Amino acid sequence: MVTFFHDLLQRLQGTDGRRTTDGTRTAPYRRRRNARLHRLLAAVCAGLAMFAALQCVRLTISTQPVVIAAQTIAKGSVITADSLALRDLPYDEALRNVFQDCDDAVGLIAQVDVAEGGIVTSTMARASPVVPEGYTAIEVRLASSADNLSLGDIVTLSSATIFGEATPETSPDTDAVTLRELCSGAILTAKPSRDADGNTLAVFAMPPHEAATVLQAQEYSAIIAIVSS
Repeated sequence: MVTFFHDLLQRLQGTDGRRTTDGTRTAPYRRRRNARLHRLLAAVCAGLAMFAALQCVRLTISTQPVVIAAQTIAKGSVITADSLALRDLPYDEALRNVFQDCDDAVGLIAQVDVAEGGIVTSTMARASPVVPEGYTAIEVRLASSADNLSLGDIVTLSSATIFGEATPETSPDTDAVTLRELCSGAILTAKPSRDADGNTLAVFAMPPHEAATVLQAQEYSAIIAIVSS
């Protein structure tokens, strides 16, 4: 490369410049032009040398893919593909708990607030939703189906109480069951299951006073979960 620039300089020095009336080049002009050429070529060579050095350094540093937040992720929210991005960072032992593939984090529940650009680790997201501060989690026996419920869903829990039985003499429009709202913001924190009797069991997080009401109500009435809009 140095030889190339040296030859280029020689060719440029041999090109025509200013001439006197008798056809000879003026010495001061040649000196100024040559000085400018030397400075230009020195700057180009220095830039290329720096670029080559940085490339060598980059190639010697081991990197790893790291999942970061493409936007702010709120605590308790479901992590979506749009909220994540992948970036290569220098390998560090401290990054052993990071997600290295966006798909591994999609669908999990954020356990803490993650700022935009922040690294997403396995301790920050998990399959079950976080129980908000001041809430408690209880197991609820549901009379309604839980097939349409997903982790993190916020539902309204109501009790269905029979206050009278319909008879052939009663009007068809007469209600035999009344619904009483027990909790309007119950958060599903675990995948629903069934007990030995076939009852649907689901764990919900809710304020303590509402949890006490639900526990009492399910002893004498059926509990249904209504998905909030």
